[in-house]
Amino acid sequence: MRSLAGWISAAALIVANGALAQGAASADAFVRGLYAAYHGAGPDYLGRQAASVFAPPLLRLIRRDIALTPAGDVPDLDGDPICDCQDSGGLKLIDIKVEGVEGGHATATARFRIAADRRIVKLDLAAVQGHWRVSDIRTAETPSLVAYLTRSLRAVHPKD
Repeated sequence: MRSLAGWISAAALIVANGALAQGAASADAFVRGLYAAYHGAGPDYLGRQAASVFAPPLLRLIRRDIALTPAGDVPDLDGDPICDCQDSGGLKLIDIKVEGVEGGHATATARFRIAADRRIVKLDLAAVQGHWRVSDIRTAETPSLVAYLTRSLRAVHPKD
C-alpha cells in the first residue's frame, strides 16, 4: 500500500506542476496576444475589446472615466494603457516575462520599443472565469493605473 500511496503522491505533484506551468504558459500567451494585436490595424482595447482584456474592477474605472468626461474633453486615461502610448505605430515587442503565477494572479513585464523609445509596462493579471485579464497596469510614470483612476474619479466626484 505504501508504494501505491507513493505513486499517487508523485502523480499529484506532477499534475500540480503541470497546472502551474499551464497557468504561466497561458498568462504568457495572453500577454503576447495583447502586443501582437498592435501589428496591422491595431487593437481597440478601450472599446469593443475591453471586456476581453481588463478585469471587471479596472474595466469599471476605465468606463466611468470615459462616461464622466464632458463632451469635447479628454478623459484622464488619454491613451492606450497596454502600450502606455497614444500612437502605437511601429511597436516592436522585445521581451515578456511572467512571474508569480499563483492563486489566479500573475505579473507580466512587457519590454518593447515604439520607434526609438524603449518602454516597460507591468501588467497585473487576474484569472476571470478561466481567462486572464489585466487587473492593473504599472509604468514608470503611473505606478498603478487603478490608483490613478480612483484618485482622479474621486477628485471629480468626491461623493462616489
